[in-house]
Amino acid sequence: MSALLQVFLVFLIAAGIRLLPLLLSPHGAGIDHWFWKKYVETYRSNRRFPPKLDQYILDEHQWYPPLFPLLLSVLPAGAFDALSRHIALLIDLARLALLMAVAYWQTEGRIGVVVMAGLIYATIPIQTSYNIQLNPRGVAALMLDLLLIMLLWIYDLHAGAWAWVVVVVLAGLILLTHKMTTQLLWFIILGTAVIYQLPTLLMLIPASVAVAVVFSRGFYIKVLRAHWDIVSFWHRNWQWIGADLLRESPLYGNGTYERPEKLHRSGLRGRAWQLFVLFGFNPAAWIACLLVYERLFLASPLLIYPTYLLVWLLLPCLFALLTTFVPRLKCLGAGYLYVYNTSLIAALLLSLTFEYTLAPQLSTPFVLLALLLNVAGLLTYYVGFYRNKRARVDSGLDVMIDRLRDQPQGVVICVPANWYEVVSYKTGHPVLWGGHGYGFRRLEPIWPRLLLPIREVLARYNVRYLLTMDAMLPDTFVADLPPAQVLTHEEYRLYCFAPSAADDTRTRG
Repeated sequence: MSALLQVFLVFLIAAGIRLLPLLLSPHGAGIDHWFWKKYVETYRSNRRFPPKLDQYILDEHQWYPPLFPLLLSVLPAGAFDALSRHIALLIDLARLALLMAVAYWQTEGRIGVVVMAGLIYATIPIQTSYNIQLNPRGVAALMLDLLLIMLLWIYDLHAGAWAWVVVVVLAGLILLTHKMTTQLLWFIILGTAVIYQLPTLLMLIPASVAVAVVFSRGFYIKVLRAHWDIVSFWHRNWQWIGADLLRESPLYGNGTYERPEKLHRSGLRGRAWQLFVLFGFNPAAWIACLLVYERLFLASPLLIYPTYLLVWLLLPCLFALLTTFVPRLKCLGAGYLYVYNTSLIAALLLSLTFEYTLAPQLSTPFVLLALLLNVAGLLTYYVGFYRNKRARVDSGLDVMIDRLRDQPQGVVICVPANWYEVVSYKTGHPVLWGGHGYGFRRLEPIWPRLLLPIREVLARYNVRYLLTMDAMLPDTFVADLPPAQVLTHEEYRLYCFAPSAADDTRTRG
């Protein structure tokens, strides 16, 4: 089989793996997808930046990093609408192409290494699970990969000063694209500078900020404020990431319940769940981390690769662990999401281990184990995705959204909160939601736990509708609701409160 045909088959396999969740969710999937569609369409319609998205009544400003939506706005409207569900997938395949090119470069054209790198990357679960939706993480990850490759060129092959210009520009663009990738970039720079005693590398951190400020004409200062806003919010609320909005509310919960999918559950089960999530989303990365034994403790290393690559795998994995298990760092985001940024280097290291080694009889089974665990993680994800009605819009929810769209204009509460974005986009109703740019204190009484009595919420925000499903509402919460017309379809419920309900609630208060 020719080399080009083998590479083509790898891309075909990768595309098929990523398309399957989209086929399982023909009505849409992904929490953020609908927000980015609305952002881009609103900006395109009036060219006002940042766009004002009034339907999110708890947002104060849309101070997200701007590069991703501005790039999307360049696409023709028809192409964007037709391709929106596939854009993240295409960006991910571009990252796969970069990986295979680097594997070819590092091995002087060994096609077996190139193909194995592609297969490992193709089967990493988080690359499929996260890219079912529009999101800026993929673009930022691609730029971080390019930045690290440029640093490898500088430090390992002694590239000229022009390479530093590329690195500084990429660093600034990352800051303008994604906040969690920004945090990881700075951690990698700091760790690399310490490990290799390169104090001048630390200058890349202030240089990246300067480039971001200049390129954005000062808008990045607002992005920094919004970045601090979300970190402060999760510093106060990290223990509730993934909590049940109502059953873990101090008003409607019993004080003991914890949602099984809550990220920071208490006790041994909580630690086991965190480890399962960390490992399950990218088994290849953690298997590749074991290569540190060969590099540190064998007098004559078996594998042929620049040690920088191993360091740039270990640092993101360390950051994932720190942000998962160190309380003061949990505000920096769900730790398991950082393994998204390890995929290219993990696949590259394992593919080199597969063939480009002094002892393939020892290293090949090691790589095949990583590939097998990747596939097991993918199958687990597919089953969970099909069963999870929070993560996708099924036909029943789509029917209820249509019914809601036909109702008079009014503010909507969604339980679960995963539905706010799609409800806002498809119905045009305002939603009791925010958390997109700046203004997290507005969100705090409502989410991640409900801290106000529901009647006070209805009154304060003039809420007209509650969209939910069976078993989502505890009895104490239902008993506290005012009279409402309830529309049903399958397990879905739409509570329609009378326009006077908010006024009646104020009177009772």
